[in-house]
Amino acid sequence: MSSVVSKSLDELGKDDAGAVSWPALPKAAQHGVAGELSEIGAAGTEADPAGVLVTTLAWASALIGSKPVQYVGDADHYARLFCVLVGASSKARKGTTEGPVRRVMKQAEILDPISGEGMRVRPGGLSSAEGLINAVRDDDEGSGDKRLLCIESEFGRVLRNMQRQGNTLGDLIKQAWDGGDLHTLTKDNPLTASNPHICIVGHITQDELSALLTHGDIYGGLGNRFLWCCIRRNGKHPHPKRLREDTVADLAGSLRRTFEHARTLEVVGWADESVKRQWAEVYDELSEGGHGVLGAMTGRSEAQVLRLAMVYALLDESPHIETVHLDAALSLWDYCEQSAGYLFGQGDPVAEAAAKVLKHFKEFPQAELSRTELGTLLGRSTQLKDKVVQRLLACNQIDSIEVRTSGRTRTVYSKKDKKGKNPELRQI
Repeated sequence: MSSVVSKSLDELGKDDAGAVSWPALPKAAQHGVAGELSEIGAAGTEADPAGVLVTTLAWASALIGSKPVQYVGDADHYARLFCVLVGASSKARKGTTEGPVRRVMKQAEILDPISGEGMRVRPGGLSSAEGLINAVRDDDEGSGDKRLLCIESEFGRVLRNMQRQGNTLGDLIKQAWDGGDLHTLTKDNPLTASNPHICIVGHITQDELSALLTHGDIYGGLGNRFLWCCIRRNGKHPHPKRLREDTVADLAGSLRRTFEHARTLEVVGWADESVKRQWAEVYDELSEGGHGVLGAMTGRSEAQVLRLAMVYALLDESPHIETVHLDAALSLWDYCEQSAGYLFGQGDPVAEAAAKVLKHFKEFPQAELSRTELGTLLGRSTQLKDKVVQRLLACNQIDSIEVRTSGRTRTVYSKKDKKGKNPELRQI
């Protein structure tokens, strides 16, 4: 059973200089036909296998559509993935990851028998909420094909568009990931898209991402709806190989069967009690979440793993998530989480200081720290100490307790009381 769970910054891989190291794609993530395409599609080319794999899964999730659903309590989860491939530079060959996937998926797609049309693949153009809804709007009968795959080779342009005053694209993208109907509230020309199935694949360089990602994108919940995938040039191949036509046909045939089978399914569930126990074992740590930028950008880890496991299962023509599918999903999440650590986990002194406080409370669960003791533990400025306290309180990681003494009231901090007691005031 996989032991991959959400990690703190301290637990991420480090190189000899102490920096977060480049992530390594686990073999278990290259499961099934998606893994086969990632290996074959990258062989003899400069495409990163991880980029081919994530693009394959996102494209497949778009083609599957919103009919198979996974019930998590009263919440519905669909095979719907958003991802961003991040290269260290413009030479990371982000675009080459799409070529083999596009060729295979175009042959694998099941076209409408009457119109002869398939899923809409939109190359760029995510500029406004109205434009996105318009692309999947209801037709005159209130229906239509609601599947849309957005390939944003210049994801930086999307981030710039969201920064324009009055632009609500970011909010709509979050709604599209969550599911449900999308609407515009314009008076003259209101638009409605009933339960659209939108998937996004973005490409961006690391420098551009650092420059354009805003505080609101990070802490407002947009960033953690995406899988972040570090990719780089896979060697130097002046004459890269092209997938043979018979290879494309074989892969497309396998995928076509999976899409046909997915159309017959209503619900995807757990295979048996052993898989449910496996999920329960990793759920606590996945759902606990982190802190700082890295924690905010990976804050939907359990939901992302469930969606990935669902896609892996459907690509195996299985109506149930089995151990191998959960292992594959956890392994790929491990890669994406390591990617997020590489991209967002460095150079954040508040996050590093917060991790130190949480580590102290993990070692001493009953401990209480006064503001003076907190400063001694961190050895940092008062301003940074205040930011650490604010972040940990906002993330519901610690409790603030006002203690009345014979003199003035003083404040102490403790590990979050999960029993629901009110620790705000105590008298001694």
